[in-house]
Amino acid sequence: MPVICRDEIKEGFVTTFGVRHDELPPETNGLVTDRFFRLVNEYLAGDISVVIEAAFQHKVWEHRMPAMIDLADVSMILCFADDAVTSSRPFQRGLDEPDREFYHGDHRVVHFKKTGEILTPAPFEPPTFDVPTIRVSTDGEYIPSIDDIIDQIRSQ
Repeated sequence: MPVICRDEIKEGFVTTFGVRHDELPPETNGLVTDRFFRLVNEYLAGDISVVIEAAFQHKVWEHRMPAMIDLADVSMILCFADDAVTSSRPFQRGLDEPDREFYHGDHRVVHFKKTGEILTPAPFEPPTFDVPTIRVSTDGEYIPSIDDIIDQIRSQ
């Protein structure tokens, strides 16, 4: 099944222009997000099942989800972990993957590199919609497992 990943679309966009994320116009993230959702809806309108991946807050999904629900039987997988884990993972990823800063920027990583201080991440409001939803703990091994998630989705 095709997978559409918002961050990969952003990386393709940045690559096209050949400059750092923070050298692009301020509206770039919004443009990329709009293209992501247009691409998703194009697949769905063409009767193509698709997996989409994006860590958007509820407010980003809110006005876009109705179109997807009109086009497809939507299921959502929400990953969650302990606060310490969700705070450290993106920060560590930013330190471990130098290209990430080029493509996406990360205020917390930039601040840490300048000051040595680790900032607390902004709060996250997960999407909530009246669609079948599977909550997955990602503290360690996925619970439920990937195979169980696939079985649950196929049974819907």
